[in-house]
Amino acid sequence: MKSLFPTLIAWACAAGFSAPAVAAGEPNPVVQMIRQTASSNSRLGVCVALQRANAAPTKGDDEKRRIEAIQLVAQKINNRDPHMLRARADAARLGLYGFKTDQNLALSLYKKAKIPDAGLNAALMLYRGTDYSNNAKAAKEILNVLYSSGAATDRTRGPVGGQAHYIAGLIHEGGYAGQVDMKKAFIHFRSSARNSYVPGIYHYLRLIVRNLPELTRAEQQVATQEIRLMTNRWRWQAAEIMMINGDMHAGGWFPDDKDGYFAQYYWRVAQRMGDGSVIPNIQSLLQQRIRRMSNENEDRLQNDVQVALRNVANTKHDLEFSDLCAE
Repeated sequence: MKSLFPTLIAWACAAGFSAPAVAAGEPNPVVQMIRQTASSNSRLGVCVALQRANAAPTKGDDEKRRIEAIQLVAQKINNRDPHMLRARADAARLGLYGFKTDQNLALSLYKKAKIPDAGLNAALMLYRGTDYSNNAKAAKEILNVLYSSGAATDRTRGPVGGQAHYIAGLIHEGGYAGQVDMKKAFIHFRSSARNSYVPGIYHYLRLIVRNLPELTRAEQQVATQEIRLMTNRWRWQAAEIMMINGDMHAGGWFPDDKDGYFAQYYWRVAQRMGDGSVIPNIQSLLQQRIRRMSNENEDRLQNDVQVALRNVANTKHDLEFSDLCAE
């Protein structure tokens, strides 16, 4: 790899990333910060320790470091260090660093870690590996690891929070743990949406739209403003959200012309976006909404839809593990 370094540096400079001059004798501030991060980052350090501990025996200083790593790993696991438990679970789930693949061990260690990333991983293993929709015990176990780890609580942000809240919302809305709880489902979908997880955004918007008629006029104005903000930002990433945009025009919540042009426009864009990531039969639902318009509007629609497709982002929104370690 060393032979590639001059080439990489040349590329960086050609792209306009030439390093600023550092006075003679002055330490490089970026190098200092990288060293500080490396020495203080216990999360990534546990992966290095695992890799070193499971390396083949050798001699000299390398063997000394291997033995030290073995002792460090054992100590951290005995002390239930959450980052080491999560890292060892990653190694067991993925078969990293020469460790044997062991899904049961991975699940057990993720649960013991009791931190949001590990909780999401445990929940995903159960979510994918059990028939939770027909097994209340399995559904309750998923909720338990999401809550006990903090993954599905308000303090957890970003992709972990977005996905954890989404799973919890599905279980509560479906009543898979024994009882339907729409209040909890709504709260979880809202948290998922505000953490930018697109399937969670769809479910959150779906529940708001469904209940708009029951709100006061003032409440409707606030709710429709949030719907507008979210659909404007996210409709290009999900056909389901594009469909909701059309539904809002068709329902009179967003303005439309007398022929319903904008509703037809958003529904047709959604149709051209392909299969949804949340609704399996979205094409059937869209077909029920789409109708032929006047020849003039049909020509205009075809052109506008074709132009709009340039903005579509073909992004997958699958649930993903939050891995700490990798090879």
